[in-house]
Amino acid sequence: MVALRKISLTIMSNPSPRHWFDHPRLFLDKAQVIELRKKVTAEPFASMVARLKEDAEKDNWARGPAEDAYDGYFVAHRLAFLYLVSGNAIYARKSRDIVENIIDSDIWANAQLKGLTLYTAGSYVAYAYDHCYGSPSWNNEFAAKVSDKLRTMADVIFTYGGLEQNRNEASNWQGLRFAAAGICYLATDSNLVPEESLTACYDRVVGYLRSNLGDDPGARGWNIEGLGYTYYPMGNGVAPFAVAIQRRDPRRDVRVEVPASRWTLWTCYATLMKTSFGLVHPDFGDDNPSAEGEGCYGFAFWFCPAEIQPGLKWWYDRTVGILGNGTFDSARFGTCASIFHYPSELTEKNPMTIPAWVDAMSENGGNGYAVFRNQYRDETDITAQLYAKQRGAKGHNGPDALSFRIVGLDTIWATGGGRYGLAVDGMDIYKRSQNTLYPVHPDALFQTNNNRGRILSEIVVRADGGGKVTMQIDENNVGTRKHTRRFLADYAMSGCSAAFVISDTSENGHFWQLNTLESNPISISHNTFTITSTTGSTLKGTVIYPAKVPFHVGTRLRGTPAIDINSNNYITFESANGCYLVILTLAKIHQAHPLVSAVGEWGADPMGNITIGKLTVGLTGNDIFVKP
Repeated sequence: MVALRKISLTIMSNPSPRHWFDHPRLFLDKAQVIELRKKVTAEPFASMVARLKEDAEKDNWARGPAEDAYDGYFVAHRLAFLYLVSGNAIYARKSRDIVENIIDSDIWANAQLKGLTLYTAGSYVAYAYDHCYGSPSWNNEFAAKVSDKLRTMADVIFTYGGLEQNRNEASNWQGLRFAAAGICYLATDSNLVPEESLTACYDRVVGYLRSNLGDDPGARGWNIEGLGYTYYPMGNGVAPFAVAIQRRDPRRDVRVEVPASRWTLWTCYATLMKTSFGLVHPDFGDDNPSAEGEGCYGFAFWFCPAEIQPGLKWWYDRTVGILGNGTFDSARFGTCASIFHYPSELTEKNPMTIPAWVDAMSENGGNGYAVFRNQYRDETDITAQLYAKQRGAKGHNGPDALSFRIVGLDTIWATGGGRYGLAVDGMDIYKRSQNTLYPVHPDALFQTNNNRGRILSEIVVRADGGGKVTMQIDENNVGTRKHTRRFLADYAMSGCSAAFVISDTSENGHFWQLNTLESNPISISHNTFTITSTTGSTLKGTVIYPAKVPFHVGTRLRGTPAIDINSNNYITFESANGCYLVILTLAKIHQAHPLVSAVGEWGADPMGNITIGKLTVGLTGNDIFVKP
């Protein structure tokens, strides 16, 4: 058996020009098909193929295409891929039946349809065409027809992009648009790869990545639209296009053109959390916490730096792999990307023992994300994340600068408001559900903006995952002026599972808010509130400043569900001068919360010491730190 690492390196090599127009060619050549078919007889690839068969057979593969009903596109690809790895002509025949329906429908190359419909149909038919070319059922006549149809679709996507699309260069729509057009151009045999258009597609994809991720050397690949907008544009289009075009011409390498792109699929792993209700992640932008990789988990082994790949393998195995749920990232391109790129012979390594991985949790440049995580193990993992929004908002965005999310101990403790679209009292509901300071009660009317924040003191992440950051914005995205947020995370010294210190100052942030899932009830007592998860773990909030707080607790609809939960519980309280000091402690069931006390001045210029069990935290102006 030939090792995958050897296959992956061969996939990255430049085929000779006389072979480029043979099929398959997008991801491998004829000789590599033989290697691939040997490889999938061994584990874990045999289990990946078995899962792929299961997914293809349970889908209604005979279903005709309809706008926004993409099942047919994905099943056509799965069946074609099964032909590629097995040589069984039945799969190619079934794939042809679906493809024929798609390319003869009024969806095909219709510039009046939604852009995502065009991009998905075009790219997945291109994959199927490349995989099945030369099979008995894809005879010369049918292959020529598909090739011509792909060229037509490529031109429509490239020229028009569809009736509905976000035209911001940093938007996932544009990354997926030009990747899809490029994939169709690379797959078609009509006029043999128009170089001018193909070059333009590559340039536009590079432009998308640069505009989205930034060129700052400190950027670590976090998507300006939120992690939810990394999975499907990267896994379904941008990543496959990057692989295919670099195979054709090694000089066209997005990893070199945009260094932050080498990290962007790492972000899909960095905050990926295991829960009893599925894989989730903290998110910003549209607050979509679901975590189907759609190919990102496999393509990460092609994109990411070599020094972090042992950590990727560690977490792949324990989430979607042999030590996890065994789905092998079954959504859309997912399992196929895993079969192509999973490094079976690489020795895994705990991510928290890899210095480059821990360093990457501090995105002091780029879009400005901070990740504080205790471990990569199981449902007891804990992650807190903040977003400075250093480059403002482009494409989809939320009112989330300086906001935070907390996930761990088998639930989402601090969440956002879901995606946009649901309006209540004249305002999109997700704008009311951020963990930030509001100038008015979040259920009142207020103005939002796309202002950018900044990292005032650099993000520091310790080897144990704890750390600190201070962020600031002149006017936050919900209208609070001169908002400064100091945040410290500890996983080692407080005496419970985690402790978080949050110090906020502002001119007019009169309401402090935290949102949690509706399944997590909130109780209040004096100056504390307690959130309890369905498994009995608790997040206790102690309000040090202001000294007397009338809590307001309620339930509010989400813009879209978090997994299957349609509403959030929220707690908010007021401060006359816009300043706050809140201590959050997180404890497992039956674990005691430590005593919390503080001595100091906590108004506009906070200064003093906070004690949480055996942990002492100092605050001096904008600096927050653990005291020896």
